[in-house]
Amino acid sequence: MTESHLCLCCRAESVGTLVDFGPQPPSNRFEQPDLPPAETHPLAVGQCAVCGLYQLINPMSPAVAKSRFEWLTYNEPEGHLDDLVTRLRRLPGVDSGARIVGLTYKDDSTLARFNRLSYSNTYRIETGADLGLQDPCAGLESIQAALDAATASRLAARHGLADLLLVRHVLEHAHHPAAFLSAVRTLVKPGGYLLFEMPDCSKFIKACDYSFIWEEHITYFCAQTLEAFVESTGLRMQETIVYPYPLEDSLIGIVKNEPSAGTAKHGQAARDSLLVDGQIFARRYPELRAQLQSLFGAWRQAGKQVAIFGAGHLAAKFANMYSLGKLIDCVIDDNPHKQNLLMPGSRLAIRGSAALESRAIDYCLLSLNPESEQKVLAKNQPFLERGGQFLSIFALSPKAVYNASAS
Repeated sequence: MTESHLCLCCRAESVGTLVDFGPQPPSNRFEQPDLPPAETHPLAVGQCAVCGLYQLINPMSPAVAKSRFEWLTYNEPEGHLDDLVTRLRRLPGVDSGARIVGLTYKDDSTLARFNRLSYSNTYRIETGADLGLQDPCAGLESIQAALDAATASRLAARHGLADLLLVRHVLEHAHHPAAFLSAVRTLVKPGGYLLFEMPDCSKFIKACDYSFIWEEHITYFCAQTLEAFVESTGLRMQETIVYPYPLEDSLIGIVKNEPSAGTAKHGQAARDSLLVDGQIFARRYPELRAQLQSLFGAWRQAGKQVAIFGAGHLAAKFANMYSLGKLIDCVIDDNPHKQNLLMPGSRLAIRGSAALESRAIDYCLLSLNPESEQKVLAKNQPFLERGGQFLSIFALSPKAVYNASAS
């Protein structure tokens, strides 16, 4: 009998494992040739049979997931922020005198937009001074752990309550999301608003793109499960918005700090659809893993050289989850901090883009967003002119490696 786990959303003991990827290192734990391999922790994703939420089972602790490199940064899509700020300004009470607070550095660009529109009563909670996190490597995994009920009460007394609290790209990192939501609402006036943003998991689940499962993201929300989660905490979901992007859409939840009306927006059919998607996601993993190992093996047998462009967490997951490390020549990244390091797990060498020619790469797999892809293509025309091929690790890309042939 398959073991069931407690759901992080509805608290039912009904989370079954969809895919167990086995021991995986933190994707930010770049290795060095003369040091032992990075530590690992089991990585498994499951789904709640009651509410449908996708979530990690027994996730890696924040202390292990924390980066060891001060220079490591992550970029979020921001093309939708102008429209989002316009929507937020229409909320009752969010006028030019409103107190608008950002929870983390992820909110700086949104606060800047408000400031340019003559909203001057803004503040961003400081990682060190407010949360007591002095480690320069402390990221969202540490912030979510530090922001408990007592800390939130202290911050509310120190800085006052917000009319609007911005919480971009933190909720999905929370190990105890209900407790986290309870803490952050303490920072908001009764009747005020909380703005949550996170990646919408719908596209990569339907596409069976396993590289998007990441030890730092504990929960994987879509509009339905986000609304169900917020309502389960007793708060009112004012509005959900989905901004489309090629690989992962941005999911927005505007939450009003008042009791929920208790009216469900989604029914049994919607939940059943999520469960069907989850079962397909579970079933296809071994099939696609075997397919890619066969393809890369055929390329290796034919004397072809394969590289991945972009030494980020998506590339790390792609190489490790499909066990392709021994069939790839190197990973290419021009970030000077990453030169001469090894990818976590696969221990693939990270080299500059000159390796496309010096190592006679035949197939280069892009692990970048479409905008960055275009820049790479423009800069590497000689690679294409000599017959090299750019493919993509992403199933939704027109260049997806899943559609490539061995010949």
